[in-house]
Amino acid sequence: MSTTSNNAANAKTATNEDGSPSFPPEFDVYVARTQSWLDFLALSTIWLVLNIFTGQQQIGLIPIWLACRIAISVIYLVDLIIRSKLSRRGFRYAISRPDLMVAVIFPPIRIFASMRLLRKLFSRGNLALFMSVALILMLNAAIVVWEFESRAPGANITTLGNALWWSVVTVTTVGYGDYTPVTLGGRLTAVALLLLGLVSLAVLTAQIASNFLEQGQSGQADPDAQRSASESN
Repeated sequence: MSTTSNNAANAKTATNEDGSPSFPPEFDVYVARTQSWLDFLALSTIWLVLNIFTGQQQIGLIPIWLACRIAISVIYLVDLIIRSKLSRRGFRYAISRPDLMVAVIFPPIRIFASMRLLRKLFSRGNLALFMSVALILMLNAAIVVWEFESRAPGANITTLGNALWWSVVTVTTVGYGDYTPVTLGGRLTAVALLLLGLVSLAVLTAQIASNFLEQGQSGQADPDAQRSASESN
């Protein structure tokens, strides 16, 4: 009986070599499967965070904003409950992760946790991940600009369709100039979108150049290998 109790106590206080607490395998599996999706969700809702700063809220869209806001809080709450259960620590796990608890009440805080996703973007072989995040940020920029510009005097980005077209043109650095933001918030968003376009273009170019280089090196290696084989025969 005492042996069982000691094993249970050791399991609760187990730590990794670096001093961080260790969790059951099912907890690690759950986190590994859901972490990237939750990070993508946080990045996808940047427009919800910035909505209150635009000053152009449309009354008809407030119910949609509230519904999205509540849905995100529910998702984060369910994630916290599942983590707490799988960790076998219950409420103690939730207390140890105040960032996750605050995110349930104030979802925008989860965006800072999703920054770990951005650190993976420039790793070799993550081009698809990078382009996916770039697409999400581009769509966020379109919605944010539309929120800033929709009711601004003299604005021509007054529909979401115009905002999406402007976002695509801007991120590809084409810049037709048929639609331009006139508000300060819209122009700041345009600057961020231009930087995103330049970085995306650089990453895509580097990836294509790297692929051509690898193909060239492998093409040179094959004849050398064949020549060595024939000489040895």
